[in-house]
Amino acid sequence: MRARAILTIIATFAAMGAAMSGAAGFEGADLERLRRTGLCPACDLSGADLSGTSLARTNLIESSLGPLDLSGADLSHAILRAAPLQRASLSGANLRQARLERADLRRADLRGADLTGADLRQVNLTAARLDAAKLSRADLEGARLTGARLVEARLDGAKLNKATLLRASLSGADLSGASLRDAFLSETDLRGAKLARADLSGADLASALRLTQFQLSAACGDETTRLPPDFTVPPCD
Repeated sequence: MRARAILTIIATFAAMGAAMSGAAGFEGADLERLRRTGLCPACDLSGADLSGTSLARTNLIESSLGPLDLSGADLSHAILRAAPLQRASLSGANLRQARLERADLRRADLRGADLTGADLRQVNLTAARLDAAKLSRADLEGARLTGARLVEARLDGAKLNKATLLRASLSGADLSGASLRDAFLSETDLRGAKLARADLSGADLASALRLTQFQLSAACGDETTRLPPDFTVPPCD
């Protein structure tokens, strides 16, 4: 009886070891597949260290990424639609023209990242850090940026139509020529932000913080633009 019990315990631990080995092998195989082919949709790369890695033009649609170190990585033209990248480190990463629509980037670190021309439609950037990030001509339509930090970020020519910027910080950001039609900027810090030629039609800035008439005079809006009392904005052509 005792011998049988010991054999049962040994078999149980052996099975557990095999399962753990298989799981680790699966993750390693996914990483190798990604590096070899650039294609790894629905992969499990959770916890992998990909900092500084060249992943340009890779396909990671709906992959399981979890907390991931991609700082300094080259992800230009990469396909990351609906990718779970919450709390990921992407500081200094190259994401030029990457496709990130509907990705989950809550609390992600994107400080200094290059997202020029990236597709960020309906992305969730709640509480993300984008200080000094390059977002020129990026498409952020419908993006959620509640509590996000975009201090000194470049957003010139970006599309922020219907974006939610509740309590976000855009201090010193360059929004020249950006489109913020129907955007929600309640309690958004706009201190020193450049709004030259920005389209504020339908935007809600009624409770925006540190906004000046000088900034608004360089932008344009329409009769549906909501502004603080006694503030005005020129009409868009």
